[in-house]
Amino acid sequence: MLTTFFKTYGGSSKEDFLAEFPGAFLLVRAQGQPPGAVHIEAQEGFRMVLGSDEDADLSYELDQTLDPEHAAITYHVGFKGWNVEDLGSSFATHVDDERLIEGRPVLLRDRSVIKPGGGLVQLQFYDAESLWERMSKAGLTSRIKRVPKPE
Repeated sequence: MLTTFFKTYGGSSKEDFLAEFPGAFLLVRAQGQPPGAVHIEAQEGFRMVLGSDEDADLSYELDQTLDPEHAAITYHVGFKGWNVEDLGSSFATHVDDERLIEGRPVLLRDRSVIKPGGGLVQLQFYDAESLWERMSKAGLTSRIKRVPKPE
């Protein structure tokens, strides 16, 4: 549970937290599931696929508005950040209420909201420093999942 995570790391100094969790987080809300959080590292070549396929990195099989591989979040050193790209989905992907065009990645800004498909799943992007600041002010109730580094 994220509550335990906050209790464990909430008292950490900003420097200690950022050393432990470099990169960013996705706060995830999916209908019918408890809220969650996913830590993503700032590493060239990072790619996370969101979709309805059980093999997707973030899999939401019950959302019929998601394609098996609906959207991808990647990290690019040259772009200085994370991007989200619609992978030719049937029900589109929106970032901050703007519909993405297939094949055109959009740079995520702190607190950007990603809505794939019909909106049953919603992700909010936070850089680690911003989440630490939010965490130091208030608690959230969900869980943390670390995504493995790409090989």
